[in-house]
Amino acid sequence: MEVVTELETPLACFYTEYTESDRQVWEEDLASFVPMKIFDAHIHLWSDILLPPDDPNRGSSPTWDMPTTVEVNQTIFPGREIGYLILGNPFPGCDVDAQSRFFAEQMKLNKNSRVHRLVTPACRVEDIRADIETLGFTGLKPYRIFSTTGDIDQCRIHEFLTHEQMELANDLGLWVTMHLSRQHGCADEYNLKDLEEYTNNRYPKIKWILAHCARAFTYWPLRQSIDRLRDMPNIWYDSSAVTDFMPHYTLFKKEDHRRIMFGTDNLVANAWHGKYVAMGRFWYQMGTPQPTPDHTDARPVLSVYEQLLCMKHAAEIAELSPSQIEDIFFNNAQAVLGLED
Repeated sequence: MEVVTELETPLACFYTEYTESDRQVWEEDLASFVPMKIFDAHIHLWSDILLPPDDPNRGSSPTWDMPTTVEVNQTIFPGREIGYLILGNPFPGCDVDAQSRFFAEQMKLNKNSRVHRLVTPACRVEDIRADIETLGFTGLKPYRIFSTTGDIDQCRIHEFLTHEQMELANDLGLWVTMHLSRQHGCADEYNLKDLEEYTNNRYPKIKWILAHCARAFTYWPLRQSIDRLRDMPNIWYDSSAVTDFMPHYTLFKKEDHRRIMFGTDNLVANAWHGKYVAMGRFWYQMGTPQPTPDHTDARPVLSVYEQLLCMKHAAEIAELSPSQIEDIFFNNAQAVLGLED
């Protein structure tokens, strides 16, 4: 298969090439669907300065900064104007202060960029407040891997985002981008009860983005929980890395479309050839099979294109209008984040 664009940047296990199959799917299936203005509400950046000087993982990943992201997206989303929500990176032992400074500098390189600061339970609220006030961050990004319980699979929200940190976020009216924990994600009863309590009563000024369609990589979690989630105030969703049709359709059909934001989880987690495959209630990241079968000349496309195909098909069946699609890709974020035209 002919490679039409080969980037010179050594991107290791990340995005490496843009193939003829990618080009064909973009031009024939996606170019007419994706609006000219995009806000990507879920990206990550990387540099070794985020790790301590003696960390053995230094040098294991390429630098993935804003200029690289913009360069690659010129290939993946040709002709599109893109803004970004940069999210903190969850690496145990990472230098949170260094990450905050690095992200603040990267944010300046794109007029419509925002940053959610990495927070762990060890982060002091006075340090978080100082970064919000001096570096221009608009939200927080906690991660279950920092759970105080040591159980990263079944921890509750307050066990990796402390109540003191939520109190600060509430006082300042911050955003929180949340990758939900617990095996049933947004369908878990503890998560639902906690979110109901936080949004309706305890922390009414926090604005929540539930990442990955509320961590619904398969049909089941969102189908179980959507009737309760849509009644909660200050809940939004990003669409990142979900390559199953039904979660997108469920949001488009049953939620207020103005609470949905486009996101990719690029380029670290969604710009490889393959997809997040749903098998019943199970899902798994599945790359290109080797060797590739001979029954067709076509080859797997970028996972983010698989996500976009699901969104397109869901939008068609849910009968979203062109203006509603533009809302999801840009206008919703512009309205709530104060983006420039």
